[in-house]
Amino acid sequence: MIRDPSLPWMKHVEAASVITATKDVSYDDVLACLRIRGLPSEWAACRLYVLTRRPRKDTCFESFSMNFDDRQSYLRDELHVV
Repeated sequence: MIRDPSLPWMKHVEAASVITATKDVSYDDVLACLRIRGLPSEWAACRLYVLTRRPRKDTCFESFSMNFDDRQSYLRDELHVV
């Protein structure tokens, strides 16, 4: 559902809320959320920081990386999971 571009944005928001709150979530699903602007990408960024424990510059939200390529390369190069 999160990868279906024909769905309305609100359906993506609903899917992202479930995906990012799920205990046993896949990195691929969270990365898919990161591609959708707004709340889905913000929730995905937060969830990825929790899952990976990646260091941040500070505690403000603006220090979160919501760049898909950055997050994917971090998972691949640092954690070897994607």
